[in-house]
Amino acid sequence: MSINQRGSGWEVYVTSNGHRYRKTVTTKEDATLLEAQWKHALVNGVDPYTVELNQATGTTSSCGLGYAMDKTYDKYWRDSKNEPAVINLMNALREYWGKGTAINRIDTPAIEAWVEEMKHDKKNGTINRHLAILRKTLKWAYNNNKLSKMPYIETLSEVGTERLDWFSEEEEEQILTRFKELGEEYLHDYAIVSVDTGMRASEVLKYNPTLVPLKSKRKDGSMVYGVHVTDRKNGKPLIVPLTKRAEVILRNRKFSTNVHEYTHRKVWDQVRRELGLEDKCWHTWRHTCATRLVQRGLPIERIQKWMGHSTIATTLKYAKLNPNDLVNGVDLLEER
Repeated sequence: MSINQRGSGWEVYVTSNGHRYRKTVTTKEDATLLEAQWKHALVNGVDPYTVELNQATGTTSSCGLGYAMDKTYDKYWRDSKNEPAVINLMNALREYWGKGTAINRIDTPAIEAWVEEMKHDKKNGTINRHLAILRKTLKWAYNNNKLSKMPYIETLSEVGTERLDWFSEEEEEQILTRFKELGEEYLHDYAIVSVDTGMRASEVLKYNPTLVPLKSKRKDGSMVYGVHVTDRKNGKPLIVPLTKRAEVILRNRKFSTNVHEYTHRKVWDQVRRELGLEDKCWHTWRHTCATRLVQRGLPIERIQKWMGHSTIATTLKYAKLNPNDLVNGVDLLEER
């Protein structure tokens, strides 16, 4: 390690395991402080370039965002019920901010700019989930003396902002066909299981692979099988009946990779762009299942149980998606 004057500034030069780190600061005092902080970072396995000197206070963040998220994940989310969703959100944060970004660079103006960017294609509820992960991470950094000041993070209102879009049968066919053309059999099958069962992406990974024969039969007399979904968001397990095509898929495939992982998400984003469906997401398959059940006449209380909604109010939202379907009720009332 060394400190040398370079023109009007002072250069800090550090080598470690064949890697060289250089930075020029204004004063010799700052250079001395930064050298000590870099030394501390290297001892703790932290990239020195994630250490940013705060000229006003002389304090720094000695960790990057990725390091802070890993620590937060270990403390709060590892092996928790929400772990799959948290991992997806954390990956999104790493992709946007950069895992090596110094934690103290994520200030209020930067967060507000990020929120405005997300508003272009995300609902307020989704944005709030991203912000919750970031807030928890920054709080960990603050409590562990890695961050001198907590930025202000405003939670967005979710009242009246929830979109409950669904795929038409034509859009479904276009998506499935495109998956086939791209050789994405995994996504093709994942989509069918999602739309025909209403399972969340994380639930598709956790169902019991032993299919359960049900007592009721189809109109054609064939046996109906169900899939036992144990780890549901509402904590109430349920055997979800299967369509014939979903049954065939689940007998021949075990889903082990989340659809939101990078390689699958990249293909999914490509297909949405090609078909002009950027405003919809993978969760739209679940909305589509509930919507079709409503539109085709399954009693709302049964749909609530099928979808695993904690309250009937959530299920009733789907009845608003296509008011024209309610007109059929007039025909029923006029029957004599």
